[in-house]
Amino acid sequence: FRLVSANTLYEEITEKPVSECIGKTLIEVLPRYVEKQLKVFFQNCLNEQISQESEMVIERDGVTRWWRIIASPVFSVGDDHKRVINTCIEITDKKLLERQLNITRQRFQAVIENAYDGIITIDEKHTIKLMNEAARDIFGVSETEVLGSSLNRFIPLRYRTKHSEYVASFRGSAVDARPMHSRVAVTGLRADGSEVPLEVAISKIRVGADTEMTAVLRDISERARLIDELSRAATQDALTGLYNRRFTTGILSKELERCRRFKRNMGIAMIDLDDFKKINDTYGHIYGDAVLKIMAEILSKNVREIDTSCRWGGEEFIVLLPETDLEMAAAWAERVRKVIASAHVKSHDGQAIRVTASFGVAATNGEGHTLETLMQKVDKALYSAKENGKNCVCGL
Repeated sequence: FRLVSANTLYEEITEKPVSECIGKTLIEVLPRYVEKQLKVFFQNCLNEQISQESEMVIERDGVTRWWRIIASPVFSVGDDHKRVINTCIEITDKKLLERQLNITRQRFQAVIENAYDGIITIDEKHTIKLMNEAARDIFGVSETEVLGSSLNRFIPLRYRTKHSEYVASFRGSAVDARPMHSRVAVTGLRADGSEVPLEVAISKIRVGADTEMTAVLRDISERARLIDELSRAATQDALTGLYNRRFTTGILSKELERCRRFKRNMGIAMIDLDDFKKINDTYGHIYGDAVLKIMAEILSKNVREIDTSCRWGGEEFIVLLPETDLEMAAAWAERVRKVIASAHVKSHDGQAIRVTASFGVAATNGEGHTLETLMQKVDKALYSAKENGKNCVCGL
């Protein structure tokens, strides 16, 4: 192929004056790698007798330029196609922009996929358009099975209606995003059917005529577990699982106020294991702990839902009995005392040890009693039970 004619702009390709290129072959005016590509390109145009389009890269002195090349056969007498008209359009800026866009896309994808938090994007129909690796790990799914599916599969059934209403409300609001410090806690549904507590921040973005929403998720299972443990530690005795003294004191204060306000009765029992120090000294503290756990189990099995069992401290326990007068409280205490006396706890050598407890009971309608005076009263009753030989009930 020889260059027959060209405009001056073609010098952008040859980097030589057009006048010097006329009549010369491609290899004489273009780099070999360009000449080879154009020779095949032009020959295909003639062979197929139709216009051809492709792209060409020319690099000179470290500068790279991209061109869109179009070749069309030129019809001559007798339909002998021996000439080709070649049009070249520089697309360097477009290619550089595409390259930068691709780099940005790759960077974005790397950030999304390697983010510690889960990220999910949905469209207006709640179809999942993006779900990063962290989110897939949270819900226990793979990328292939999740894209194109509905977000509802990751929401427990009882929350789906409310969630859909919330998403619709957010889409129509003037707020484009909820910042990270405004995260809300929600519950997600894993692929295996288990639920997971999540912290969520959401945002929305216009994509053409549609609105897509992106949620940033954080699995707070460990935090929820720690909060639960702290909550239990604040209310429960670690050894027995009963309420602790601090929490029960609050309940007792409220019950006293309720009795005073509505003129209702409340019974209270203080229980002390007899000779517990001797048990610890003889059989050890591990055995002593086992006795306390059995004591707590007996109390838990012998109270109503409205009653409150508490480890008051050491080997002392408190039971609050709402809607109970002194006679009823004493009857309850006697019944539980017999249960405890009939129980036997085996020592480390298999020996069955009999354990007993003393009960002090009192009752109040709230009038004339404060928390302190009521506790003094029931403590005095317990002291009387101890003075009367232990393993008995004494009421004041």
